[in-house]
Amino acid sequence: MPKLPLPSRKRIAVIHSQLLCIDGVSLEAEKWVKAYRALGHKVFLVAGKFCSEPKLPYKVIPELALDHPTVESIKRMAFEAPLGEDESKALRDLISSTVKKIKPELKEFIIRNGINVLSIENVLAIPANIPLGIALKEIIDELNIPTIMRHHDFFWERSYYIKYNNIPDILGKAFPPKLSSIKNVTISRVAQQDFLRWTGVDSTVIENAVDFAKLAKADSYNRDFRKDFGIRKNQLLFLQPTRILERKRIERSIELAAAINCTFKQKNKCVLMVTGPTAGPEGKEYFELLVKKARELAVDVIFASDRIYLYRTESEGKKVYSIDDAYVNADLVCFPSDIEGFGNVVIEAAAYKKPLFVNNYPVLREIRAKGFDFIEMDQELGKDTVKKTVSILRNARQRKAMVEKNFKVARKHYSLEALEFHLKSLIAEADKWNFERLLSEINALIHRAIHALIDLVMLKRFR
Repeated sequence: MPKLPLPSRKRIAVIHSQLLCIDGVSLEAEKWVKAYRALGHKVFLVAGKFCSEPKLPYKVIPELALDHPTVESIKRMAFEAPLGEDESKALRDLISSTVKKIKPELKEFIIRNGINVLSIENVLAIPANIPLGIALKEIIDELNIPTIMRHHDFFWERSYYIKYNNIPDILGKAFPPKLSSIKNVTISRVAQQDFLRWTGVDSTVIENAVDFAKLAKADSYNRDFRKDFGIRKNQLLFLQPTRILERKRIERSIELAAAINCTFKQKNKCVLMVTGPTAGPEGKEYFELLVKKARELAVDVIFASDRIYLYRTESEGKKVYSIDDAYVNADLVCFPSDIEGFGNVVIEAAAYKKPLFVNNYPVLREIRAKGFDFIEMDQELGKDTVKKTVSILRNARQRKAMVEKNFKVARKHYSLEALEFHLKSLIAEADKWNFERLLSEINALIHRAIHALIDLVMLKRFR
C-alpha cells in the first residue's frame, strides 16, 4: 500500500449516541479512534453515555443517548403513528426545545477544546435521535468545521422510519445534511450507490476493519471452552456468531450441519453454536422455529448468549467467554444471512483462519472480489456447497491453503493499517478544506476592507 504523508495533527471529536459499548457502531468507532491516535491526532469522545470509563478526554451530554426519555418520546411520536396538526406542532416544539439543550453544550465543548475535525458515527443518516442530528447540522454549518460522517445504514432502508412520513422536511434537511464541509463515508460500494441515488451526494467507501493485534489465541482460559459446553473432542463445532434474527437465516446453518452429519454417517458429528441473543418479539418467534427445525433434523444447537460476551467475565461463578474464544475453538464459521450492511463476521473468520460458510448476499460480492475463497450458497443449500464443506473439513491441506489465503487478503485490505491509510486521505482533504476556507475568509475580509475604504474616500469627497 503506498504511503501518504502524515497530515497535520488534528484535534478530533468522535461523536455517537453511545461509546465504549457492545453495539456494532461503538465497536467500529473504537477502531477509528485507535487509527486516529496512531496517526498522531488528539481524540476527544462525545456521547450520551459510555458503557465503560473513557481513558481519553470526553463529554457526556445525556440527551445524546438513544434511551433518553425525551429522545425516545420524540422517536415514538415521529415514527409510530400518523400525526394531526396539533400533534405535529407538539412534536416539533419538543424537538426544538431538546435541540436547545444539546446544541449550546456541544458547541461550547468543541470551541473550548479547539476541535478542528468532527468524526460522527451513524447519527446523521439514521434519525434515531432527531434533536442530535439537527443540533449537529446547525453546529457544522455555523462553525464551518470539517466533518467526517460515517454512515453504517440509512433510514430509507427501514419501514419504521418512512411508514407515516410525519417529518419529511426534517429528514430531507438533516439526515444527512448537505453541507460542503462534510465528507460522507459509507461502508460498501452497495451503500455508496444507494446513498448517491437517495441524496444525490457522493461518498467515500471505507470498509470495516479488524484489529489484528487484538486477535485471541488458544490459552489456559479458553482451553475448557468445548468441555464447558459439552462438546466432545471428535465433534465439529459450527459457529454462527450472530443475534437470533430471521434475516440471519440460522436455519441454513442447521441444514448444513444435518447434511454433514449424514455425509459423515454420525448422528452428532456437528454441533451448531449461536452466540447472540434473541432480538425482540420477532426474534423469540424465530427462536422457536429454530428449535423445532433442529429437533426435526436431529442437530445439536447450543444457544450460548448467556455464556458468551464481547469480552471475558464471570456470571454466577461460571466463566463467561469472549466471542474471540468462540472463534478460536470453531471448526467452521457460518454466516448465511440474506442481507448485511457489511458483514464483519466474514473478515473475522478470515482473521481467525477459519473456513466460512456464507450466503451470497449483495455486499459479499465486493468483499469476495478482493480474492477470498469461501464456501458459498445462493439462497438455498445445494449439493455443491455441501460437497465443498465436506472436502474442506476432511482435507487438512486444502483447508490450510484456503484459510491462509483468506488471512493474507484480510490482512492486506481490512487491517487497522489499511484503515489508517484511508483516514490519512480524509484528514488531508480536511486540511485542504481548512486552507480553502481560510483563503475564502481572507478574501472576504479583503473585499470588506476595500469596500470600507472606498466608502470612506467617497464620504470625504462629497463632504
